[in-house]
Amino acid sequence: MENKRVKKRKTETIVAQTAFTNVMAAVKRVKKRETETIVAAIVILAFAGLAIFNYIKFKTQKKVEVKKEEKIPVQVAGSKVMNLKSILEQTGDIRPMIAVDVYPKVPGKIIERLRVEKGDFVKRGALIAVLERDAIKAQVAQAGAAVDMAEANLDVLEKDYARIEYLYKEKAAARQQLDHINARAKAAKAQLRQSQETLKQLEILHGEHKIYAPVGGLVSARYVDRGAMSDTRKPIVRISSEEKVKIVTSVTEKDFPHIKKGMRVEVKVDAFPEKVFSGAVSIITPTIDPATRTGEIEIHIKNKDRVLRSGMFARIRLYLGETPATVIPRDALVNLPGTGNYYVFVIENGQAVQKNIETGISQHNYVEVREGLDAGEQVVVRGQNRLGDGVRVIIENEEAGAEAGQRSGK
Repeated sequence: MENKRVKKRKTETIVAQTAFTNVMAAVKRVKKRETETIVAAIVILAFAGLAIFNYIKFKTQKKVEVKKEEKIPVQVAGSKVMNLKSILEQTGDIRPMIAVDVYPKVPGKIIERLRVEKGDFVKRGALIAVLERDAIKAQVAQAGAAVDMAEANLDVLEKDYARIEYLYKEKAAARQQLDHINARAKAAKAQLRQSQETLKQLEILHGEHKIYAPVGGLVSARYVDRGAMSDTRKPIVRISSEEKVKIVTSVTEKDFPHIKKGMRVEVKVDAFPEKVFSGAVSIITPTIDPATRTGEIEIHIKNKDRVLRSGMFARIRLYLGETPATVIPRDALVNLPGTGNYYVFVIENGQAVQKNIETGISQHNYVEVREGLDAGEQVVVRGQNRLGDGVRVIIENEEAGAEAGQRSGK
């Protein structure tokens, strides 16, 4: 009985295992079918998307073709030749006409007085500073006393010489005595001259203990304070004369031959953006720098009101004369994105044709065309934002359109 139950349990276990294996196989078959179904669906969707894309592309191309056939309304203007003012634009810094650093001539002396401050206006010859003078005063006094002694000694010897000479004539004194007194008188004269020159030198040195302004102008810098020690290598102040100022700028080798002495110049500074200052080319260097291929010019500007100050940044315009040039309205220019180059659309046989051009001088509403366009060609000034190369157009401004039509018919 017990053996029957064991056999029955084994049979049930085998049946259960078989059933489980069959179920798992069925599940795998279902998953495989689902995967195949998903892949098939993806392929179908891809083909459908490609078909839709091609359909949209086809429709878009048709619309573009239709648009190309449309005539874009534009306005045109003719390029022409006119005289343009040739203007050279330069930059530079404003400098004082005269700028002097004032140095002491006597080293190692304490600056007792300093009579100017930065920004003060001083006249030529005005006292700026005084150095300590006790020692030099004593030396001058000593030299003066030496001169007095030399004069007194000479006076005595000259009187002795006169007496000996009288006695010699009366044959009461020997010739040797006369010669001796004469030599002593000459030595006394030499001693007097030496003492006088020493005194003069010391008086000059005494005067150099006072420092005077060598030029008139503004004190633009002060380098020392009262009580400092004088140094012949270190300036005390800087004086700038700014009643007239100058600008030094470099001109390229190409433009240098056009610069003439006396040429009028317009100057603007950021401090007074609305004001134009007038100057003239005063100095032209005779040579070109071989390293930079430029030549320096110096522009002088009257500045009586002292409005312009040294150090200001200046923008300069030099008028070099007038030259004939092909010009177009500024509105015709179209900028190539990401570059500084321009192009325009011209009308040929009722179509827009893109032309790259090289621009030059700008004057009022006109721009010089140096290359890429001939005088008389019609350029689009309005409506070019809708144009492309080969697009058909219709000209709205009748006068220019008639000119364009005549050109197309040629």
